[in-house]
Order: sequence, then C-alpha cells, then structure tokens
Amino acid sequence: MRSYDGNIIPDNEEIFYDGILYVISRVKYVEGGVEKSEYCVDVKFLTAPYDAPISLADIREKFPYVRKVIFDDALRGAVYNYKNHRDGEGWEEVGITKGYA
Repeated sequence: MRSYDGNIIPDNEEIFYDGILYVISRVKYVEGGVEKSEYCVDVKFLTAPYDAPISLADIREKFPYVRKVIFDDALRGAVYNYKNHRDGEGWEEVGITKGYA
C-alpha cells in the first residue's frame, strides 16, 4: 500500500489481496419527480489465497457510482476517493488507517 500523499493515482496500481474492503457508492434516482440520492456500502472480505485480488479499476467497473473505498488489512489500510477533482476523474488516496487487528 502507498503512503498518504493526496495525489491522483492510476486505478490499476492499487491491488487489494487480503483484508476488508468497503465500497461506498452514491446512487441518484428520481422519485415522484424529485431527484434523490442515497449511499450504499458494499463490504467484501478478501481472503488470500481463496479470493482473487481486486484493483481500484475493478471496483470502478463493478460499482459505477463509487465515491469512496476503504481497505483494511491486519495492520494498516487506506482511504481512497473517486472523482474528487475538478476534472471529475481519477482516484486519490486521502488517508490511512491502522488496520483491523
């Protein structure tokens, strides 16, 4: 995992193998003529060698409305925002965690 630097990173450089992955998405919809939105959280437990690794590119494809990803392994983790810049593209590492152990 990279250290916190706040720069845009290529989505195929961060690959998650063993830990807990939280994918936070914001889904917009129209109900009764009013535009609404809600956040959804998907949790995936990755267990090496049983689960295939997943990259930020894979997450972007599987979850088109993704806004934030949090990944924790036993001793460390990272927080990533998607579309957090004016150009509206790219992942940015915005923080670190201490892991789940």
